[in-house]
Amino acid sequence: MGDMSASASTNIETTTAPRRGFFSTLSRSAAVGVVATAVDVLALTALVSWLGWSARHANIPSLLLGVAVQYAGNKRFAFGDRSRNHLRTGGLFGLVEVGALALNAGLFHLACGLFEFPVALIRLCCSALVYFGFSFPLWRLIFRNRPEAKQGEYSCGTSS
Repeated sequence: MGDMSASASTNIETTTAPRRGFFSTLSRSAAVGVVATAVDVLALTALVSWLGWSARHANIPSLLLGVAVQYAGNKRFAFGDRSRNHLRTGGLFGLVEVGALALNAGLFHLACGLFEFPVALIRLCCSALVYFGFSFPLWRLIFRNRPEAKQGEYSCGTSS
């Protein structure tokens, strides 16, 4: 694929982060995922072990705690998306996360009924499946290393 910014008007000054290769982005995103998953698993363990919640009731709240870590870390650190359009990226990320949340919750619920493994191990396996098969591929579409127009200029290269 060619660089889409080459077709944009040349009268707009743009800033972009250095492009990262697929495996660099994947490894950075995986590192963010490790941190977010650690937050999730620690919250899950605390809710179950210290507060006496059932694993199924603690499932969703602990997943939600990792979402903020995923968004901030992936947008800036993993994908190098420096755009200021947080409404767009945040909204699309939120939609992907709703899907990931549903997949994680469903897989976790199913796995808890099928396996007699510790909840942390079940969570890690389910999260890995959802990450590699669903989230990362869609995040690659959301977080783009696109040129960003300076404030007050049109990002599509048109003027009035």
